[in-house]
Parts: sequence; structure tokens; C-alpha cells
Amino acid sequence: MKTVGKRKSSRGNIVRADNLQKLAIALRRNKPFHPKGVFRFATFEEKEKWNLKIMSR
Repeated sequence: MKTVGKRKSSRGNIVRADNLQKLAIALRRNKPFHPKGVFRFATFEEKEKWNLKIMSR
């Protein structure tokens, strides 16, 4: 059996992603990304405008 190259450990990527996740949780505190419930919109554009407002708050 011939081995070509070595697999690099992805531990560093996991640590960086974990730090980013902790930062996101700290910044938004108890607010969810989207409010729970069912929302009805007349148009797709209206839904996109609402979605942008919710994501940027």
C-alpha cells in the first residue's frame, strides 16, 4: 500500500469556529435570529424586506 501525503488536523478550524459561535451568542444575548411563529406576507419582496430588518437588528 502506498501512502501519498498526510491528513492535516482540523483542530484549529474547530477552535476558530467555536470562538465565532461564542461571539455570536454573546452579541445577540437572548434574542433569537428570527422570531418564532407563522408569518404571512402579500409578496416575496415584502417578506425579503422584513427578513432584512430582522437579520440586521
